[in-house]
Amino acid sequence: MADVELRTARSDSPESVRLLEAYEAELVSLGVTLNHGWAGGVTPDQFAAPQGAWLVGYRGDAGGRDDAVCCGGVRLLAPGIAEIKRMYVDPSARGRGLARQLLASLEGAAVDLGAKAARLDTGRDMASAVGLYRASGYGEIDDYNGNPDAGWWFEKAL
Repeated sequence: MADVELRTARSDSPESVRLLEAYEAELVSLGVTLNHGWAGGVTPDQFAAPQGAWLVGYRGDAGGRDDAVCCGGVRLLAPGIAEIKRMYVDPSARGRGLARQLLASLEGAAVDLGAKAARLDTGRDMASAVGLYRASGYGEIDDYNGNPDAGWWFEKAL
């Protein structure tokens, strides 16, 4: 998706907060019960260098708050293992491959952090996310993090 530029940001920036609030509202509208809210016990500092990265995608060249259309983070869980969290694409930007681009960029950030594998989880009712992860080479694994909001856990060698 050429019209979106992914940039490093803070997960508590105004753009990120707006996107994450929209993500949480969408999940709630789908009937998903969130036991821990959007953060799920993850703090913004865990997505900051040197142990993590947070990406925000901006539509067009302006890069202003209203142009932010996607976000996601990666953090090191253990040496060589990264976790991808809170991937979200605004509905206005879906259907053009942006989720796949965001996932690939987060995997690249994981490699930059020294990870040899990436893990992630998603809710049981998130069929499109499960499809994306499987199509991107992720295999299902056992629960690795005890997240009560998750129903699927995946891992991919990087």
